[in-house]
Amino acid sequence: MGKPHFVLAALGLFALCWPAAWPLPNGAPLGACEGMVPRHQGTTPQPGPSPHSIRAQISGSNVRVYINGPNYKGILLEARYPSNNIAVGTWATPPDNTKTISCFSRVDSAITHSNTADKSNTTIYTWIPPSLENCTKKAVVFLATVAQRREIYWLNLTSEKINIRCSGSMTSLSGFAVLATFMVSGLAAF
Repeated sequence: MGKPHFVLAALGLFALCWPAAWPLPNGAPLGACEGMVPRHQGTTPQPGPSPHSIRAQISGSNVRVYINGPNYKGILLEARYPSNNIAVGTWATPPDNTKTISCFSRVDSAITHSNTADKSNTTIYTWIPPSLENCTKKAVVFLATVAQRREIYWLNLTSEKINIRCSGSMTSLSGFAVLATFMVSGLAAF
């Protein structure tokens, strides 16, 4: 094999390996949704405790989620029922340098990084609980994989359980009773 053929073969082999060996600066792939494992070839998660933690705070009908700790570059963040492996609810418009993805064929069900710019503990992720018809439990946990850089990341950080109220436009029975009373009183006036 001549030198030009060898160079072409080497470049072709390098091109085939490029996606597998390069970090994903544009966010986690959908294949990472279930196990929360980044596709960083040749790396393993950090074995010790993470310097990061998840703080969730109820704000009206939504939940604000923060990643406390040092700045980080990569994230995959989901809300799940405590004993379930599927993301629930949706994420509101994501903050700068992040985006939503559709894990488990559920639109906007996870947040990931959109580039490798630093994110910090002032970055606020806003989660919207599932609608009433899709809500099966009253508590969720937030699960995250956080990467300080390509080769330094922690898997499955978990928040404390948060009790939620499911969202939706369904009227409660007491609200319906008030509406029915107004309707009946309006008919009585005729």
